[in-house]
Amino acid sequence: PKTPKTPKTPKTPKTPDTKGDPGSPVGYKTSDAVARMMRLKKDSTKEYLQEMFQHSELLAEAEVERRETRKHLRKYVTGWLSWLRNATFEDFELTFDSLLMAIILMNAFFQGIQMDRSDGSLPWVVADATFTIIFIIELGIKVKIRGFGGHFCGQSRYVNCFDAFLVFTDSSQLFILLVFPKFAERAMRDLPAVSLLRIMKLFKLARILRILQMDVFKDLLTMIQGLIGGFRTLLWSMVLFLLVVYVMSLLFKDFYGKMPVRYVYAYFNTVPRSMFTTFRCAFGDCSSSEGVPIFEHVLEHYGPFASVLYCLFVFTTVVGIMNVIAAIFVESTMAVARAMETSRTQTRMQDSILWSTRMTTLIKMLIDKSGIEVNGPLSEYLQEISDIELPHETIDAMVQTPEARQALLDLDLLPCDHPYLADILDANNNGVCEMFEFIDGVRRLRGEPRRSDIVTIDLRLRDLQRQMDEVLARVRNLNGTTSISC
Repeated sequence: PKTPKTPKTPKTPKTPDTKGDPGSPVGYKTSDAVARMMRLKKDSTKEYLQEMFQHSELLAEAEVERRETRKHLRKYVTGWLSWLRNATFEDFELTFDSLLMAIILMNAFFQGIQMDRSDGSLPWVVADATFTIIFIIELGIKVKIRGFGGHFCGQSRYVNCFDAFLVFTDSSQLFILLVFPKFAERAMRDLPAVSLLRIMKLFKLARILRILQMDVFKDLLTMIQGLIGGFRTLLWSMVLFLLVVYVMSLLFKDFYGKMPVRYVYAYFNTVPRSMFTTFRCAFGDCSSSEGVPIFEHVLEHYGPFASVLYCLFVFTTVVGIMNVIAAIFVESTMAVARAMETSRTQTRMQDSILWSTRMTTLIKMLIDKSGIEVNGPLSEYLQEISDIELPHETIDAMVQTPEARQALLDLDLLPCDHPYLADILDANNNGVCEMFEFIDGVRRLRGEPRRSDIVTIDLRLRDLQRQMDEVLARVRNLNGTTSISC
């Protein structure tokens, strides 16, 4: 028989080792605390690396942005310097005046604020001195570019001399204010000349009219020049209106300026006072300083005839004289606008650069549509280009492109003529347009219809009729009969 197994004795649990970790709980070893510390270190290391990497990436992005900024700035400065080297004097002067326009506008706003807020303290003096120095530098640059004689004796000598006078007076005023402050405070504060000089600075705004030559300010420039052109009409309108007011003021003075009637006598007792009251009444402000209607008391003390006289005066002035003045002023303004438009059109028609560039563009497109290869400048292929015959299809295809339509518009060809350009330019109606016919036809189509076009056709028809009569006479002589008639 098998001997029975002896039962195993249960293991005695090990005593937890807390030698290296006195504060650790029972059942945990020192290796668990070490692992936890390592995990904390790893987490903190990840956070540190993440922060470091993000900081490095931000620095790298900032460096790339700085490089791009320097690149664009270098490109902009290079383009600006290249423009300065290649720009004409007119382009440079226009750009310089455009920059000065902004400074002049700032100075104008500063003058308005200075009149209300200035107390003579240092910031106001510094701001005024800054504008003065800028205008002195501007004057020096223009004298350097044009020369002393060219600037003060040239085409714009009066404007330049007036501008130099403003700069000189402004500089003198600033010099006295800085060097002799007590004298300036004692002697110049109450002088009207100081305020007058400040107002005279605003005349610099007139120089902005030169900048308004650009197309974007076309409508504004037209209004300003129309107002200037109608100024003579406006002056004569003032004279006419002043005569009417003067005559009526004499009548009102004689009728209402004798008896001391309240709210009436004080406004018609002298001729100047009567003229001012009559002027006010012509524009509807016929009341006393207390707001009482004057002619209500006139009706009360002088009877209905006086009121009828006033009504006739107001009706004649408002309906008759004012409307006539407005109509003549509008007509004068429109005449100036038409003259400006005619001058601008003539300038465009005589612009050889515009004609050469736009016609070259059209000829290049016709050559491309014709399938002819031209390698090099067009001036080397004059004979080949002159011999080109352009079918209607080629011209129609060219007209359909936006570049050709824009070139034709720049040459003042009406948009309604673009679809029929091939038929218009085909003189002999053979379906083909030669190059010289195309160039000559486009030149004749430029601008608005003129009276000379109709006269030319009439003269050509008369000459054609004369030639036909000669041919008919010869045919009759050859046949020996007079039965042929037209």
